[in-house]
Amino acid sequence: MINTIIARVSGASRYEFEGRKGGKVSIINEVDADNDNQIGMQNSDMSADFSIVDQIRNAGVELPCNLELDIELRMVRAGQNKQQTTSMHVIAARRPKGAGSAPASNAKPESAKA
Repeated sequence: MINTIIARVSGASRYEFEGRKGGKVSIINEVDADNDNQIGMQNSDMSADFSIVDQIRNAGVELPCNLELDIELRMVRAGQNKQQTTSMHVIAARRPKGAGSAPASNAKPESAKA
């Protein structure tokens, strides 16, 4: 099943080793302010298709930024006991819909005309 999310992407990388290709997308989230056990930002990594680095480059964005990600929930075996768990795998990345270019930080708003 494919889900679409918007996430704050901080970076992406890819590898090619002995005929295997893959990638990784790193995201950052603010922690829940009501959770006394966390503070600041939380970092997470998701596996990704090899092409994800090119997709982010072609989106013409500067990281970190919010991106729309198509993710697939995958069942994987992990840990010492190779227990089955769910993993999120990024298959596509793009600018969020309706995300135009933001004005430069030194741009002045236009004054209202009467």
